[in-house]
Amino acid sequence: MTNPDRHFPEKAGSPGQARDGTQSIRRTVSLLRELIESNRRGASSSELAARAGLDRSTARRMLQCLVDEGLLAFDADTRRYYFGHLAYDIGLAASERLDLPQLCKPALARIADDTGDTVFLMIRSGDEAVCADRAVGSYPIKTFTVEVGTRRPLGIGAGSLAMLSALPEDVAELVLKHNAPRIGAYDGMTLERLRRMMQQARQQGYVAMDVIEVPGARTVGVAITTGTGRPVAALSVAAISMRMTPERESGLLAILRREASEIARLLNRRAMVASA
Repeated sequence: MTNPDRHFPEKAGSPGQARDGTQSIRRTVSLLRELIESNRRGASSSELAARAGLDRSTARRMLQCLVDEGLLAFDADTRRYYFGHLAYDIGLAASERLDLPQLCKPALARIADDTGDTVFLMIRSGDEAVCADRAVGSYPIKTFTVEVGTRRPLGIGAGSLAMLSALPEDVAELVLKHNAPRIGAYDGMTLERLRRMMQQARQQGYVAMDVIEVPGARTVGVAITTGTGRPVAALSVAAISMRMTPERESGLLAILRREASEIARLLNRRAMVASA
């Protein structure tokens, strides 16, 4: 049976109890704030404790609790903490004020009109990518490579791989480790192959690949990054392979980059307005 007090550990009581509960929350938030400053390379419990001005054993217990709840992730090899899947989900939920799929609808419509093919919007959710929307072009042969609402491990699919490759290398590697048990479920995909594809995408700055588990289809994708440089979403176009000549892929890439840049500009502007 679910504990009804799970999300509400502090019960009404004496002022002292209330102060203790508030103090615990403030200490936890102080650790999270310090981790924001170093999440790219992670931070050890001793580093976070020192920066937050907390006792090491206290900080270690709090950090472990945050790991247990999914808010943080702990890399046993480096002994460092990073933000976990719940942190990304919270961030995604907070960004719903910006309504990313709605914001991207005009861009998706323009891409579909310009290319005649199917365009997809993928959004990052922790170690996964979610298909948030798609628009269908006028070409008679439709290429529906993924349904709206589908969740996949980050790196599976063009848009998903574009987001993974846009992450810092250490963060991307941590994501790959977390997703390793699921990656082999996709036909012909291994962790080693995905690493090679990620490196190639990094060098190119985009993804162009045959669609996984859809013979005769090919796709091109680019990441959408905000002012922080972190990928929040991706745009991709899929079509039958005979349409995807090198020249046409180059044209598709120009269109995708144009629209990704405009979406990033709108996101950054809205974020500035929201924080003002």
